[in-house]
Amino acid sequence: MLRMDLTPVFKSPYSDFTYNSPWFHNNPPLPGPETNNVRTYTSVSNYSRLFAGRSAPIAVMGPDIDYNTNYFNLGADGPLVAGTLAQLGEGKRGQLGDFKLFGSLWSPAPWVKVSSGNSISGQSGILPVNGTPWPFIWGGNFSGGKLDTSGTPLAAFDDSSLGGFGPTSALTQFVRCTAAYLRGFQNAYHVHFYAISIQNELNFEEFYNSCTYPLSPAYLSALKAVRAELDKYPDLAGIKLMGPEDLLGGDAYGMWQYGGGTSTIHKNLQYLQNLAADSEAASAAAFFCIHGYASDGVNAANAVPTSWLWWANGWTNSPASGIPANVQGFTGYGKKSWMTETSGENPAWLSPATGFPSGGAWSLALRIQQAFVFGQQSAWVYWQMTDGVSVSQSTLTDQSNRTNSAKYAAAKHFFRYLRPNAVRVNATVTSSTNVVASAFLHDTNQTVTAILINTAPTNLSATIVLTNLPFSPSVFRIFTSADQNYWRSSSIQFTNSAAAVDVPGYGIVTLYGVAQPTLGATNLGNGQIALSWQQAGAGFVLESASSLNPPTAWTMLTNSGTITNDVANVTLSVGGMAGYYRLMLP
Repeated sequence: MLRMDLTPVFKSPYSDFTYNSPWFHNNPPLPGPETNNVRTYTSVSNYSRLFAGRSAPIAVMGPDIDYNTNYFNLGADGPLVAGTLAQLGEGKRGQLGDFKLFGSLWSPAPWVKVSSGNSISGQSGILPVNGTPWPFIWGGNFSGGKLDTSGTPLAAFDDSSLGGFGPTSALTQFVRCTAAYLRGFQNAYHVHFYAISIQNELNFEEFYNSCTYPLSPAYLSALKAVRAELDKYPDLAGIKLMGPEDLLGGDAYGMWQYGGGTSTIHKNLQYLQNLAADSEAASAAAFFCIHGYASDGVNAANAVPTSWLWWANGWTNSPASGIPANVQGFTGYGKKSWMTETSGENPAWLSPATGFPSGGAWSLALRIQQAFVFGQQSAWVYWQMTDGVSVSQSTLTDQSNRTNSAKYAAAKHFFRYLRPNAVRVNATVTSSTNVVASAFLHDTNQTVTAILINTAPTNLSATIVLTNLPFSPSVFRIFTSADQNYWRSSSIQFTNSAAAVDVPGYGIVTLYGVAQPTLGATNLGNGQIALSWQQAGAGFVLESASSLNPPTAWTMLTNSGTITNDVANVTLSVGGMAGYYRLMLP
């Protein structure tokens, strides 16, 4: 899975640092002509006001989507990096089991936004001056403000010269721009989007690309309009819409509503409730997504992740003053949910070094576990793999640590063997409250994956018992990580569907079992033989042996004209080949 920023990147002059951020060219940076480092505006009516000696133009989107794609710089760093990675993912789709590209808008084009009535605070240096009202342009970022969803035709958006019929609304401009950017990217990089979110964290205005939808009606209007626009085009109609992509609240108010009266801000579950009440909006939203930054549940051993339980199941009794009772969680609406962003853990395996390690790499695995088990998430995505500097709270690894990074190893316990279309099944832990577990079956691949996490500082021995499986793996690979000792590989034999495994203190164990595939052979003639096995054997490697009876020496066949690990059919030349073949886990 790959997530990318869908904030449109425009060609000059529609995006130009000279009028966006006049301090950008100075060293050291100096304030702009209004003793500020930003260019403010209130709506499209004064977006192009004279500033730094220039007037910023507006890229008016007409009815021709292909013409509109010409406004974008799809070779800029952001889309180029995302496009290159998407191509790599698409090229490995078969090996990975699937590949999904999805995107989030941090901000629409700046000229379709209006004032939110708020202003920024707590800034210094080259950031905006405290008290600067949103929206504004800072360093090329389209910062804050609200999307104008009024539907009012405006002269600034007159598309008559582009084959249209006159003034259009900001909402029309927004959906045309979104559709054109998606088509332009897909055409440039030849990778199709699986889904998009129309707004990243829709309740927060920041100095970087951001936009708010404080109340549900505006968000629902935009969602329906985007769906209607994408449905016009065969290459875009299949793209799913997900949302609302709000933050997982740290308390009950963060799950329902902030403030009241004129300062009301809707939150997670209220968006879902209002969306379900609008049949067109409910149809437009294919599934839900959320950002999992809440810390409850990982702050002590055996702590319950209340926020995840609220998101999944809602509540029957009001959890706080002013919040209604009988609120449904996302599972009540019959759609899946993805966790599409989180970060914040210390790069060390254990942090703090003493006491319960709720802030390090080990806790990252616990967070994933809780998102799947309590939050019932269908996908889990970290903020960044790496960002070009040393591994930090925002990344999983860096150029020097690579697979030896503690955070990378913790995530790998889930990432490596939970393949697309696996289904989580019940994993019951008895006789210990210190071990938490999850298990996943993949019927097609005939695999079972189990993850055990020890929330105590001392080593524990666990007996794994397999019951009611539709297939019977006999040998499991085991991968174990603990402080300063990551991803140790071993294997274990199950006897009578049971086996014992050691889980280190504050450690993680992943067990991966695959049903042994049956190897078939077909004589193709012309000196060739076709070997095949069910796709359930993906991950097994083919070995050959000399024609001894029984074979005593086996050789793994390479992929030089013979086989790759995840291909279920291979044709071999008979001449000179060994007479025995077998499939083995590497």
